Amino acid sequence: MPKYLFLLFLLSWTTLSAHAQEPASPTIVAPQTDQGLDGTLWMQTSVEHDFACVQAYRLATAQATQALNDPCWTAATEQQTGYAQLPPAVILDLDETVLNNAPFMGQLVKQDTSWNETLWEQWVRSKKSTAVPGVKPFLQKLVSQGIAVYFITNRHFKLETPTVENLSRVLDMPITKSQVLFQQEKPDWTWNKTSRRAEVARSHRILLLLGDDYNDFVYQGKLTPLERVTQGKRYQQYWGERWIILPNPVYGDWEKALYHYDSALPTAKKIQLKFDALKTEND
Repeated sequence: MPKYLFLLFLLSWTTLSAHAQEPASPTIVAPQTDQGLDGTLWMQTSVEHDFACVQAYRLATAQATQALNDPCWTAATEQQTGYAQLPPAVILDLDETVLNNAPFMGQLVKQDTSWNETLWEQWVRSKKSTAVPGVKPFLQKLVSQGIAVYFITNRHFKLETPTVENLSRVLDMPITKSQVLFQQEKPDWTWNKTSRRAEVARSHRILLLLGDDYNDFVYQGKLTPLERVTQGKRYQQYWGERWIILPNPVYGDWEKALYHYDSALPTAKKIQLKFDALKTEND
């Protein structure tokens, strides 16, 4: 064999051997199991969750008193003029704001299944939701001050009766059906809660809004996570003053934004998109 061919062969063999010994780049794959375990356990077992809720309601109690004494005060962006002489009211979201559904979420984790309407309807009809820590004394204080209480929920109207019965029992006070505004109760009462806030705002001055999702305060549409943060900053003067937010690490529009609000996507695809959204020190 000519010398130059031998040298070329030796060089090629050496290069291939070196590449063969290099460790393969690790393939990062998103976990395929349910992602609600830690968040659900935090809601069910941690003192931090319970007292974050108590803290929120203590703040809300103080803010309600301040708002009551200021006729120019309103928490509803839908309320612009002509509200100073209206009777006062507070609007609350329902799930994870007033009613705690952590056992239902625990069931989903244990069954390794995603939320679905059939399981949710069974849970609501069981009327086993409990009261979120801190909400009962807050509502009792509102009633003693003559402040009306309304709940705006995206539960479907067909679940009105078990919802109102569950509420009345766990809050230990009579709640009427007129106080709870359900999705699809009227044709324009959609997932977007704006029309229902406007309904209450026509007859009451809205002192506070309380909820666990941005949609409980103002409609923002289907925005990306970054756009949601940017929009939220537009209302900095409201947070902690007229808008009181409750903790929910398990579900909400923050999560839907990560998979582009496409609930029909396979679970594995949703998890992959959430996994891809994680940031590291190199991002």
